[in-house]
Amino acid sequence: MEKRRGVDTRGVVALAGVVALVVISLTNWRTVQRIDRVLGERLSKLTARLDPVATRMERAPAFQRGPDPNRVYTIKADGSPFRGKAGAPVTIAEFSDFQ
Repeated sequence: MEKRRGVDTRGVVALAGVVALVVISLTNWRTVQRIDRVLGERLSKLTARLDPVATRMERAPAFQRGPDPNRVYTIKADGSPFRGKAGAPVTIAEFSDFQ
């Protein structure tokens, strides 16, 4: 009896699966490349818009918050509770707001 050779179904299915994976991978690769190109262009435009702002901020003087530490302030402390000598050369005044 002669052995008949037929198509290996499992082999054909495996080959079709591999081909499908290759096609899907190439499609995804092209999509990622396109996204990278678009995002790169957007990033370049954004960087071009932000560079002048960063340059201006580097040249701008620092904004100072709160009282000037180099200034001597005069406050009225008459009748306020105190510790130490009344005629001391340095007076430290503390303010607290209890809310």
